[in-house]
Amino acid sequence: MSGLAEFRSRVEAFLGARYPRRHETLRHGQGDDSLVGAAFRDSDDEAGDLRRARAYQRELFDAGLAWLSGPVEYGGAGLGAAERQAFAEVVRRYDVPDVNGLLVGQQIVAPAVLAHGSADQRARLLPALWSGELVGCQLFSEPDAGSDLASLRTRARQVDGGWRVDGQKVWSSGAHLAHVGELLARTSPDPASRSRGLTMFLLDMESPGVTVRPLRQMTGTAHFCEVFLDDVFVPDDAVLGEVGGGWAVANVSLSSERDNFGDESANLFIRLLDRLLLLGQEVGAAEDPDFRDRLADGYVRHVVNQVLPASLETATPEVATAGTSLVKLFATDADRRLVQLALDVLGPALVADTGAWGTYAWSRVLLGVHATRIAGGTDEIQRNILAERALGLPREPRPVREDRRR
Repeated sequence: MSGLAEFRSRVEAFLGARYPRRHETLRHGQGDDSLVGAAFRDSDDEAGDLRRARAYQRELFDAGLAWLSGPVEYGGAGLGAAERQAFAEVVRRYDVPDVNGLLVGQQIVAPAVLAHGSADQRARLLPALWSGELVGCQLFSEPDAGSDLASLRTRARQVDGGWRVDGQKVWSSGAHLAHVGELLARTSPDPASRSRGLTMFLLDMESPGVTVRPLRQMTGTAHFCEVFLDDVFVPDDAVLGEVGGGWAVANVSLSSERDNFGDESANLFIRLLDRLLLLGQEVGAAEDPDFRDRLADGYVRHVVNQVLPASLETATPEVATAGTSLVKLFATDADRRLVQLALDVLGPALVADTGAWGTYAWSRVLLGVHATRIAGGTDEIQRNILAERALGLPREPRPVREDRRR
């Protein structure tokens, strides 16, 4: 038996001893109709969901299955992309707890700590984030600085032993449940470049002056938050990277977020596909040629997106970085096509909510799927990255106002 086959068997044995297979909990006309995928769930027990996720993550960590690609000295397994893909394929077959609440800490905060953190920060935070002991959040976007992140206004002024931070952040996923936040703030003005003079901090979310307000979305959930920072003290040892070097740290997090988007999109796609197949059977569309063709088209696009990352491994660094934008665009497009197929099949039943199985969940998806086109950088931002970094196209110059004074 090859090393990869042995790894698969190990994962199967671990999960099989603890969790049921998904086909046992998802059958035709049965199951929770409020849930299509983890990204579109409506839970009345958010704290309980997170508690179960952290317990599951602890099990994975203790078994050496949590951070497969991470350095061994920080609790990782030191394995490669093949094992990571194998784990993803196996875990999709089991009804495991939803770990969405931990992903920001693991896929956005942890990579920045690994790349730019001090020895103490790495030793203290990386095992804690990957074991589920700590929950992380991202404090980047602001009301007037979303896609244009370099225009952020949150400021940090230096004081004895640290910094005092004032400002506001928004669209921070899970900030109301987080223990540590990756906070980008302006520490000095730089007329030559807006992206200079920014510093990254690791913020204790329990610090005095931090106020978190969940934002109610049109799905009815409140996953995103706005965070107010009122004279919050952050000690010097909480600076991540160099003072004034926050832009480089932020780019590590943003790039990692796009890198991991493909894995999460694959999990979401499989859930959407499962429910769409059941929906087709429920409403009598499963034998319709158009339904079958569009379902197959979506699946082919999903498979193509799964092999795209491997094709970028031999590309130049610039193209490889831009390629993560291609993966994200392709993934969100595949999801959108599946959702549109579900909407076309359901028609008015999508919003009527007559009680028929398989209808309510898709209204949740309709309202929530647009978030995938925003998270990790909007579709427009991804196209700009591809145009400038992969294709080498010139950046469109900013319009210059004509001085009409004489």
